[in-house]
Amino acid sequence: MTEIAKKVQIDDDHARIFLLAILLSGVVTMLNTSTVTISLPTYMSVFGVDINTVQWVVIGYMLPLGMVMPLSEYLCERYSYRKVFLTAMTALGLCSLGCALSVNFLMLVIFRFLKGIAGGIIIPSSMAMIYRYVPRKKQAEYLGTSMLFQSFGTALGPTISGLLLQVSSWHVLFLINLPMVLIVLWAARKSIPSESINMEVDKIDFWGCGQISLGSGLVMLAFSMGDTWGWRSITFWACVIIGFMLIVIFVMRQFHTSHPLLNFGVLKYKAFSFAMLLQCVIALTLGINAILSQFYFQTGLGLSPAATGLLLLCPSIMMLIGNATTNYLHRKGLMKSLITIGIICALVGNLGLCNLSLTSNLVFVMCCFGLRFFGISMAQMPLTNYGLSAVPRDLSGHASSMFNWGRQLVQTVSTNILTVLLSMNLTRYYLAAGNVGLPEEGTLGYREAAVEAVNTDYIYIAIFLVIALICTFFIRPAQQRSDR
Repeated sequence: MTEIAKKVQIDDDHARIFLLAILLSGVVTMLNTSTVTISLPTYMSVFGVDINTVQWVVIGYMLPLGMVMPLSEYLCERYSYRKVFLTAMTALGLCSLGCALSVNFLMLVIFRFLKGIAGGIIIPSSMAMIYRYVPRKKQAEYLGTSMLFQSFGTALGPTISGLLLQVSSWHVLFLINLPMVLIVLWAARKSIPSESINMEVDKIDFWGCGQISLGSGLVMLAFSMGDTWGWRSITFWACVIIGFMLIVIFVMRQFHTSHPLLNFGVLKYKAFSFAMLLQCVIALTLGINAILSQFYFQTGLGLSPAATGLLLLCPSIMMLIGNATTNYLHRKGLMKSLITIGIICALVGNLGLCNLSLTSNLVFVMCCFGLRFFGISMAQMPLTNYGLSAVPRDLSGHASSMFNWGRQLVQTVSTNILTVLLSMNLTRYYLAAGNVGLPEEGTLGYREAAVEAVNTDYIYIAIFLVIALICTFFIRPAQQRSDR
């Protein structure tokens, strides 16, 4: 990047407005996911589609999200963070309006897909701008506050969605984004600095864009649709093999270009590589949680979706508390302790969920869920700051893109693998209990087998949390950057 770009920082007069733009952009992107999941039955009824088809409302957003994330920094370098962020946020607002005005299911999925493209640019660029424009001493504070607000969106999304569906129509779920989008656009235009464009990035590498986007998309699509296609089907394995081959080719090409789309040189910074590895492990344990919790409460205990949503609000609030606590303690230089204690809390809470039954004390179960979410939220912010603050400022965008891309890819693949194991173990426990034939939903045998399958998945997750805990003891202070 040019020397002019390297010296740009947010001045004190615009710092709060910049923070407002970052905070609300995080809330908007989280609401895009959390408000939709609980409304899937509504879309099935309105558009007359089955359970397999309606999943494309979620998949149609998550796929492009992971496909575009690796390209975020390249676009920002070529056109500037200000232009790219404003364009992506405008597109997200227009796509939200398009979703609300959809007259058929295909139109809804198309606008969700386009919204995912915008979100895949906004998420990594928002994080990168914190490490690019904010003075070093304030970066952790800005990141912590940003993650706190993202948790706020995640926590209240299902509750807001449920309440709006009770008193209004599904269209409102997409319209609630628009006021926040307008505020973000105003704040971003007012505070994000104008930079000199890097003229050396003079060509768009269409081959590279296609390789990483198509490769990531094929891998995530394969694991998202594996249960429908069949895990031994030619379609599934063709997507997996071709997808990974494209990603490998893309990575190899990046080492032979002077201006890579995604600079893998950031991996030479040990603190960043270590933090990314640990974040991917945490992402692996997070993705499946919504499925396991709803499977236990609804399939196992027979609770209604509304009751399940209210119960899950408790651990979400604990995540908010965990983020707020970490944001305060991190200022006191307790980075390593927060990461270690956070993962210990997550592990202890997770172990309590490894022996659930139909008669488990609900208060105890909620305490375990709450402790697990509290611990994960406690570890995430200092771990993210530990990794990204070790990377030079001019590479912060590449680091953020890789950080989010890796986490999204791992979360998508692991969620679907653990879902398959959940289904397989349900059948195994059902037959082991002396039942015959296929598991019959609604029967006592089915409910007991479902709970045992949930327990087994939490055991798998506990193994990865133990690995993460062991890794925390190897954390060393990151080398101070010299660009401040």
